[in-house]
Amino acid sequence: MDSPFSKKSADKYLIRGAELWTGQEVRSRVCVRVHNGRLVSIEDETDSLAKNSDEIEIQAQNRVLIPAGVDAQVHLRVPGQGHKETPKTGLLAALKGGYSAVLTMPNTQPTIDDLDTLRLGQSQVAEFERLYGVHVFWSAAITKRLNSEQVTSFEDLVREGVRAFTNDGLGVESDQVMAQAFQKLESLGVPLLQHAEFLGHGGSLAPGPVQAKVGAKAYPDEPEWKMVERDIRELRKYPRSRYHVLHVSSRHTLKLVARAKEEGLNVTAEVSPHHLFFNCETIDPDNKSFKMNPPIRGPEDQAELWGALKNGTVDFVATDHAPHEELVKSSEFNQAAFGTIGLETTLPVLLYGLNRGLLDERRLVEVFATSPARFLRLPPQFGQFVIGEPFHGILVDVHSPPHLWKSGDFSSLSQNSCFIGSRLPGKIERAFHSADSYIF
Repeated sequence: MDSPFSKKSADKYLIRGAELWTGQEVRSRVCVRVHNGRLVSIEDETDSLAKNSDEIEIQAQNRVLIPAGVDAQVHLRVPGQGHKETPKTGLLAALKGGYSAVLTMPNTQPTIDDLDTLRLGQSQVAEFERLYGVHVFWSAAITKRLNSEQVTSFEDLVREGVRAFTNDGLGVESDQVMAQAFQKLESLGVPLLQHAEFLGHGGSLAPGPVQAKVGAKAYPDEPEWKMVERDIRELRKYPRSRYHVLHVSSRHTLKLVARAKEEGLNVTAEVSPHHLFFNCETIDPDNKSFKMNPPIRGPEDQAELWGALKNGTVDFVATDHAPHEELVKSSEFNQAAFGTIGLETTLPVLLYGLNRGLLDERRLVEVFATSPARFLRLPPQFGQFVIGEPFHGILVDVHSPPHLWKSGDFSSLSQNSCFIGSRLPGKIERAFHSADSYIF
């Protein structure tokens, strides 16, 4: 729902009294100066510290200021799928979720596998990037039409600004094509993002009580970890390539990722918020938004995902924001489309983990903002606060009563959220993107 907010612009402002969290430190009661959209200083608040006469002062006592997030897996559905999400609704959801940048996925209509389609998508989001201050970065398909047969023109797409390649929604099944992709990407420096899944299982939900209750076909974890195992074997032949595992769901995959990192391979991984907050025993059997790919697995997997996020085996959190129209999510689990939205509920999930000691403040900022920005090799203003750079930050009331999320609460065009009915902590009150601030 396009809920009200106000946008204000100022040449100079002073954010006074906030607690500061970054990936390096936690500081109490700071004053942050932003002039002409750029960060000027971060100072400890003192009684003698006064605002300049031309500054707009923002009182931020009892609030936390953190770098705005970076989401490295978002389905904006651009181009061609405006019945699921539009640039306006998708970027509004990102703004309200606390993000300054998103990486959009290429499984669109048509597939983003050439320069013309890439440029079409870029032109369609440009107006709303300016309106909401959220930047869109682009991935392109590994193979033409996602068919696992012919690799795309990596070099041309990278020159046009593509930050990653993925067939998200489909794993690359051919060993030969994976080897060819790794070989071509070695010299380009951009990662290959793998949706790890060998087809043929036909599953809908991970084995568990809800899966048995609703009669959904079981979705085991072997298709995920076996593809990761295969990919790492191929990666060893081209060790300068970068390989990233999207939305890890299984503890067996975590072991493979950990071993590959110990081996010195360029392997990274992410986890999605729904795999952190739920397990196969706690999902709602009446909400088809709990059908996502990969599925939510058992309590042991959930616990190990939190542990891997804390210790760095998993590098960051990405939403896998996947909006769908009601029609394709309303049938029974075996027929419903895979996917759930997540842009507006991810930071609250991380605050939930913080409140339970599953990660600390610095690691929260790392996995929400700093690490995905570094992974995508974004300019320095993303994911951190750097003096002299454009300023992207959010003010959060971390002590607000938990919010009960309901259908209609979301800014996304689609409302297919597995978090409907969940209570999550934290409230983003304000977002800063250069000289603009957005009050919610």
